[in-house]
Amino acid sequence: MEKAQTYRCDGCGSEYRVVGKSQPKVVCRNCDREATLCGAAAAQRAYHIGYTRYREARRQLSDALATVEDGEMALARGGFDSAASDFEASVDQFTTALREADDEALGEFAERGRKKATCLWQAAEWLSGMTYAREQGETAQASTYRKDAENRLQAAREYGTVSSPEELRQATGLEVQSEA
Repeated sequence: MEKAQTYRCDGCGSEYRVVGKSQPKVVCRNCDREATLCGAAAAQRAYHIGYTRYREARRQLSDALATVEDGEMALARGGFDSAASDFEASVDQFTTALREADDEALGEFAERGRKKATCLWQAAEWLSGMTYAREQGETAQASTYRKDAENRLQAAREYGTVSSPEELRQATGLEVQSEA
């Protein structure tokens, strides 16, 4: 049985139901603008992309923290900046998943991911500032930034873990769309 997906025109808002497995290019017959995937399928796809970016950002954050321990501040700052960028991208995707979710459980998963990724994004930004302050010899400022980062890391812990797309599928019974 093929699954129908909903596409919404980015121009006039018309919606189209498309049956099939591929992701076709849907052009609105009313205004000739491209329609984009919306609803549960879009939410699932955005969650999957958000989770992938979140995991990469977590890896970068861990690597940068280890680099700080090695005393390589400039290298660590680059890692924190990369992590912050990926956390920001994951927040955008989780926000899209939340907006498009028509399932309460999917919305809750996306909201938890958005909140946790936001805290970690902020922490990465503070840690980047800390490394710069250390390089400049501003130890008091570096200490303040580190404390602010630790507060955001603590806040992130309160949101628990961000569920994988597979855990989401099991909890909601929805088929999670791939990034393709």
